[in-house]
Amino acid sequence: MPDSAVKARESGPDLVRSIACFFVVGAHFYLNMGYYDEPMAGGKMFVMTALRWLFVTAVPLFFMLTGYFKKNKTACRAHYMALIPLVISYVVISTAKMILYNRLYGRIYGIKEMFVNLGNYQIAWYMGLYLCVFLLIPFLNKAWYALDEKEQKILIATLVFLCTIYPVFNYIAPSYFIGIYPVLFYFLGIAVRDRKPRPNRAVLFAVLVITVAAEAFISMKFTSTGVFDWNLISTADGTYGTLFISICTVCIFLMFYDVTIRSKAIAKILAAISSVSFEIYLFAGAYDAIIYQYLKRYVSGCVNAFWWFCVTVPLSFTCAVASSLIFHKIVMTILDMTKKEER
Repeated sequence: MPDSAVKARESGPDLVRSIACFFVVGAHFYLNMGYYDEPMAGGKMFVMTALRWLFVTAVPLFFMLTGYFKKNKTACRAHYMALIPLVISYVVISTAKMILYNRLYGRIYGIKEMFVNLGNYQIAWYMGLYLCVFLLIPFLNKAWYALDEKEQKILIATLVFLCTIYPVFNYIAPSYFIGIYPVLFYFLGIAVRDRKPRPNRAVLFAVLVITVAAEAFISMKFTSTGVFDWNLISTADGTYGTLFISICTVCIFLMFYDVTIRSKAIAKILAAISSVSFEIYLFAGAYDAIIYQYLKRYVSGCVNAFWWFCVTVPLSFTCAVASSLIFHKIVMTILDMTKKEER
């Protein structure tokens, strides 16, 4: 999630990243309040389902931002050293989360289980995915810039086909390649940075609304199980690369990536959030555990908790941002002190 800053800070990408961070916390509401076990019926469920599809664009948005900012990275020491703060954040915060879960739910993680879960990324699956993409970044950049513009367009079209055709038409194409969606969105991020497209925002917004509404309608109308059907529009492990999600992701990115925030205060807040996006993802899970355990004592079911979304998600997000900023400051201070001692 975290990427290096550019010389003149752009407020648009900070806005996109902040939106994606909020979407991550929003998606957690569904997991914590039993959405996936609720009957797919009623107006509230339609709205919640539409928002659910909107929120899962968070991961693709992060990968587009990675391509947008890291398109010039090479296989050098500086690139790989940028992993150190990420790994520190992952290990420390994830360990703290497991201790918290033991406190809340009874003993789940012993010492052995903690090491196992840190190693297989079960406590924070995105870390494992991002780490793999991070290691490939210098070579993805070389591959992209070895192509001319026509070949780049063909590559994007090919990746769109491979990543999206299976979830839409399950019996036409095999599923082998749907998992490479991070590469698709990484290249899309580079393409946007290089070409600076500026489509009509009203059209993008209309397409976004129509798409999430269509996803909600299909999810509710054609479910074969009565509850959310993971295999209807997507698969459980291929959701992020589906055609609908790809459309929504690109619409959101293009709507906001070149926005200029004139308010220095707002721009500063967005920049602060953007600088700790990975830590927000990690901390949010801890605050979710506390908040939703308390909420479920008084409210049962996702539909009954419909209006509580407006309380729990902003609360968890705010707490995660505050904790992330403090933690990030501490880590960077320690790393700076270490560098000075080495000199």
